[in-house]
Amino acid sequence: MIMEIDSYYFKISCELAITSEEVSVTDITKQLGVAPDRFFTKGQIFQSKHSGTQGEKTYNLWAISSSESIFEYENITSSLNELRSVLTGREDILRAMKLDVRYDTTLTIWIETDDAGIGLEIQEHDITFFNLVNYVHFTFLPNKIIDRDILG
Repeated sequence: MIMEIDSYYFKISCELAITSEEVSVTDITKQLGVAPDRFFTKGQIFQSKHSGTQGEKTYNLWAISSSESIFEYENITSSLNELRSVLTGREDILRAMKLDVRYDTTLTIWIETDDAGIGLEIQEHDITFFNLVNYVHFTFLPNKIIDRDILG
């Protein structure tokens, strides 16, 4: 018996990552005035959780993330607004980092859904936010089981 689903759900989150081989996490934090949610430093030893491979980080990473939110539609604006609220007033700093070869700035957007596919409309103010970074990376994970109990 196939169970019918009233609607599909989309789990969405975003992360803004700034990497640099030359500029430290501490300096990036000072420039932006925002502490990272996730970071590592060049030279730090790591071990892969999956393969067990060990190595040394070759760059510094500073990153902030939105929360994971579940929606009945594929709209990234809410997650981007979380990042925007933290970075308000710092747009000129991000633009300068984007143009400075010592930095790479990447906005990553994750969308998981229990639907078989994803359609996405990007609004003008979201495109404006994209223009603050060097790269925008989307990860789409269709046919994933979304825990509907989170919605209450």
